[in-house]
Formats: sequence, structure tokens, C-alpha cells
Amino acid sequence: MKKINNQSLTIIGGSGFIGKSIIDSFNKGLLKKYFIENINIICRQPFRFKKKNNNLYKLNIFYSNIRTLKKLPKSDLYIYAAESTNVNFYNKKNNKKNINHHKESIKNFVNLVSKYNNSKVLYVSSGSVNHKKYTKSSNSYKKLYAKLKIFSENQIKKLFKFKIKTSIARCYSFIGPHLPTNSHYAIGNFLYGAKYNNKIIIKKKNKVIRSYMYSDDMVEWLITILKNSKKKTTIYNVGSDESIELFDLAKKITQLFKDKVLISKEGSESKKVDKYVPIIRKTKNDLKLKILYNLSNSLKRCLKSI
Repeated sequence: MKKINNQSLTIIGGSGFIGKSIIDSFNKGLLKKYFIENINIICRQPFRFKKKNNNLYKLNIFYSNIRTLKKLPKSDLYIYAAESTNVNFYNKKNNKKNINHHKESIKNFVNLVSKYNNSKVLYVSSGSVNHKKYTKSSNSYKKLYAKLKIFSENQIKKLFKFKIKTSIARCYSFIGPHLPTNSHYAIGNFLYGAKYNNKIIIKKKNKVIRSYMYSDDMVEWLITILKNSKKKTTIYNVGSDESIELFDLAKKITQLFKDKVLISKEGSESKKVDKYVPIIRKTKNDLKLKILYNLSNSLKRCLKSI
């Protein structure tokens, strides 16, 4: 039997939800089965990162902006998760600057990592690439968000000529201890509102359907996809297929508080259906992956950390 040596992992964008979740899993010993011995983190604000996350495992943390970085730490495995997950990020007045930074960053990463031709690379993309409501959207910044993700995916595919094994994870919606509770994530806002304000505010009155994968499952899926990277880029969807309408999600959360939480609806009525749920059959079948935490368990676990 071939001996498997311990490996190192470098995360570009380690201060985001995905990066922190991977670090948590590493700290809990959940990555031992993947033989990952140490982790390097590249982020723009390492001191702030350490201050806010002093309970995380001691890591090799490098200060740098990937757009201007001159050299990557040498690793066996790389995860690129440095891009904003907020569609509205590209709706700002300075979006031209943000677009340029997005493109320059992924191009610089590809250039730097191409020097390590025995490595494996995972690019964290978005499920928006799969959905016409983004790629064909009349909303300019939603369409732009999807187009930039496709741009980055195409940059990653160029690593084929350097004999680097690559994969792409098209990620959907997640829940876990590092979930933002004051941003564009409805589930984070719902949980925070229920726990601290006894009120959940739903800002959309149309039918919104989502699904949420717990962070421990997410990490297992991402690392498995990374470890199974091929010379020809493989693409997999990552997320839960347990869908739920947003109003039902709010009701499910109130039940955790014995229905003592008020649900309030805002915004104008609409008959549009907004569904964002992945098809994960290929990911599960190809890689023999399972979802261990259903939505009810995920909500209970997440509430403890908010």
C-alpha cells in the first residue's frame, strides 16, 4: 500500500466564511483523514483576523493582497476563496475598480501557482454561474457577478498546460458558526433577529426558495473535491438540496424559540419565484459524499455560536 505523506494547504482569502470554516475543521481534527498537517492563510488584515479569531488554531498567517503578491508559500494544496460573495459588491460607484481588482487578483494567483506543478488547486466559484437569473439577468450587477465568476473559472482552467490538477466548486448557500448576521444573508439575519430582537424581518414578499448546507459538511465536500482534482478541470456543485421557502424558514426558526418570535414582512408583493438550490447528484455520486446535517440540526448548532 502506497504511503501518503502529510500535506500542506494554503488558503487565499482565509478570513472569510469558507476560510474560517476550514480552519475550524482543521482545529477539530476533522482534516486528519485528508493528511493535512498545516495551513497557510493569506489575508489582507492578519492582525484583525487574529484579534477576532483568537480561538482558532495557530496558523501560518501571511499579510498580503493576492493582487500584488510576489510569491506564494509552497504547498501541496491551494484553495482560492478570495472573492466577494456579495453580488451588491459590484453595484457600487467604484465597481470598475472592483472589477479590475477581481481580474488582476485571479490572474496573479494563476501566474504564481503555475510554478508549483505538483500541486492541486480548488477555485471557489458560485452557483450563480448555473442560473439564468444571474447569467441572463436584466439586473446589470447580478449579471456582472456571474460573468466575473466565469472569467475566474476560465483562468483556473489555464493551469492545465502547467500540469496542475484543478477543480472548481460552484458554491450555494451555507450556515455555520462564522455566518455573518448583519449582511445580505437572510438566514444569518433571521437567526440574529430571533435571538436578540424577538423579531424576524422578511424583506421580500415574493416566493424565495433556498437551501443551506452546514459548514462541516461544506468543508468535507470542498476538501474532497480538491483532493480529487484532475489534470482536466472538474466542476462540482456544493450545497444542500433540502429546499425551503423563506417564510417557512422563518417559521422553523421561531419554533426553536417556542413561537415567541414575531415574523414581519416588508416590501411590495410579487408573483416571481426566486429559487436558488443546487443539483448535487453528480457531486454525491462521483465522490461518494453525503450530507450529515439536515437543516433542523444546522439551525440548532448555529444558534449556539451567534
